[in-house]
Amino acid sequence: MEERYTGKAIPRTEGMDKATGRAKYAGDYHMDNMLHVAVIRSPIAHGYVKCLDTSALTEDVIVFTGKDLAENIIADVAGDEPALADDHVRYHNEPVALVAADTAQKAREAAEKVKVICKPLPVIHDPFEALKPGSVKIHEQGNELVHFQNEKGDVEAAFSRCDVVVEDTFQLPVQDHGYMEPEASFAFMDGEGRLNVYTSTQNVYNDRRMVCHALGLPEEQVRIRAAVVGGGFGGKDGHTNQIFSALVAYKTGRPARCVFDRTETLSASYKRHSAVVHVKIGAAKDGRLLAFDGTGYLDTGAYAGLGAAVLGLFTEHLAGPYEIPNVRLESYLAYTNKMPAHAMRGFGAPQGAFATETLINRICEKIGMDPLEFRYKNALEKGSIGALGQKMEHCVDFKGALDLIRESDLWKERKANTDPLIGYGIAGGHLSCGLGKNIPDSAKVEILERSDGGYDVHMGLVDIGQGSTTAMQALAADALGVDLEQIHMIMADTDKSFECGSTAGSRSTYIGGNAILAAAKHYKEQKEQTGAACVKAEGEAHFPESDKAFETGGFPHAMYTFIAQAVKLRLDPVTGEVELLDIFAATEAGRVVNPLSMAGQMQGGVAMSVGYALMEQCLFDEDGRIKNSDLSTYLLPTSMDIPHIGSENVDAYEESGPAGVKGAAEVATVSIAPAIANAVHDVTDIWPTTLPLDRYRILKALEEKKRRTDRNQKGADLHKTEMEEGKKDGTY
Repeated sequence: MEERYTGKAIPRTEGMDKATGRAKYAGDYHMDNMLHVAVIRSPIAHGYVKCLDTSALTEDVIVFTGKDLAENIIADVAGDEPALADDHVRYHNEPVALVAADTAQKAREAAEKVKVICKPLPVIHDPFEALKPGSVKIHEQGNELVHFQNEKGDVEAAFSRCDVVVEDTFQLPVQDHGYMEPEASFAFMDGEGRLNVYTSTQNVYNDRRMVCHALGLPEEQVRIRAAVVGGGFGGKDGHTNQIFSALVAYKTGRPARCVFDRTETLSASYKRHSAVVHVKIGAAKDGRLLAFDGTGYLDTGAYAGLGAAVLGLFTEHLAGPYEIPNVRLESYLAYTNKMPAHAMRGFGAPQGAFATETLINRICEKIGMDPLEFRYKNALEKGSIGALGQKMEHCVDFKGALDLIRESDLWKERKANTDPLIGYGIAGGHLSCGLGKNIPDSAKVEILERSDGGYDVHMGLVDIGQGSTTAMQALAADALGVDLEQIHMIMADTDKSFECGSTAGSRSTYIGGNAILAAAKHYKEQKEQTGAACVKAEGEAHFPESDKAFETGGFPHAMYTFIAQAVKLRLDPVTGEVELLDIFAATEAGRVVNPLSMAGQMQGGVAMSVGYALMEQCLFDEDGRIKNSDLSTYLLPTSMDIPHIGSENVDAYEESGPAGVKGAAEVATVSIAPAIANAVHDVTDIWPTTLPLDRYRILKALEEKKRRTDRNQKGADLHKTEMEEGKKDGTY
């Protein structure tokens, strides 16, 4: 096909609406006689609910509990979380009941007046405590949710042959998604008696399943539409509050809107899994990786959500984008009394990459090898065998990404640097595309020719801010051979589009684009055969599957995107402050549909990872309550914290992808944190093992290093004195 738009830097078609305020988010919807919904939340992190004291409420406030639902369970993959906890609360600020009132202020004040009377239970703070024999059970079946393990080769024998072995334990924090738009939904009953919901979401069909299950309604009675979404990053790929607004609208017949404030988002919404990771790596003195042994403990919080899938991806990516002949992997997922952890950009890969990529630099230091050249020597290639025994059969050019780093100005100036306070760091990473585990992963698209010469493209995927609407429009225009303006994308409406799965897993452009190409092909065939006007055609696409299963963990992915990232920073040893000076990201994601959007993806992913590396973490007290539930205490990076971010894309082509595309939405988050940690080591000679690397943690590490140095010097001085005295008296 002639490509007029694919591969070109096209501004987003919805950009002007967002910039001028015309874009309509879920919290912007309003109707006359609308009710505002507020959530009554648990005052404790673990316990039994004895009763709700609603005596302080006025008669015009309506209260809803789990008993008002046909099925008080969120119908997600795990199915272990109630929409409204009715008897057992498992984390602080867990939703217990709802109030609805005529104004948002009245609803919030009413929610604060309701007293939730509870009988406290012991609070479980971390996976190790949860997995101890005799620990209080958060769920009846116990606190261990999933255990994965896999071994390739003979790991112990390989370690015995290694010239250098490094190992350490790493701690990764709970991170909030930090999207600009909080969770929001708006629901109303239409004139036909159907329930309609506008929501900030990543999957309208999943939302419909959850709402229908909770309310006991057939799917044809519920219509879900995605409003304009102000960021998701995985945090809106599940239940947020769509059941709440739907329940109130369905029960009262009045429109209902539920919008969380930032405190609710920070204290009770989904988060990135915290993790404790122990990794041991062995190599030969020539730089060949020989053995890898990794164990991870992930904290999924009070409910499973997508935790098992996150653990699987963590395990699959832990050994990094390297060919290692002997690999042992083990991982555990445990319940604790924190808010549920869930999908978050990177989906388990950043936690493991921090451990592996910093240890690789330790090996390089021990054998005297350049860290870029070490990674190049061990890089996965097409035909390589991955950590789980899977063969790399699709486009693989991690070496191409490393070549771009090597040729970058940032990396070239490293050797000429003479400032001892400036450090350079590098790290590599990879991230799978699609759902993986051989889960059916497909999308279906419909193209309808309009009487005005335009084309409606109906697609169930949600554009959550990543620019997929523009990418799909470009692919459709080129596939049909028409102008971009002739393509009208109709997305994420359960009445008007087929199911396409979640906007997640770096899958949208690949799966949606292939479905568009299939539909365009069918349209052209029908047009040629019939010559009819207003032809309608459908197209379907599927993700490729892996043919290699790993023990107790299912199937790995068949396709991966690769990245190498380099960092330049200045570190003040007096204050511990890190100033980022430059970042460069080199990505191999197949062919790039829209270089402008791709650059935005890299910048956004890097900025999110800078927060993960240097400042972001949810802090909890002994009772399981979050201590930093506002943006004055939970720190997010601002424009003052983010340096220039350069990015380039490897000239690659994935044969199975639309116009050579893979996926690139999440990979930018994988390796920035270890690159920063490696740059910190370049200045300080300390090896960070815990995130975030705030100035307090850096100062503490520098103080510990000084104490060790002083002790060593004191011992050396004492030994020297003893030698001199021994020489005098003849005893030495």
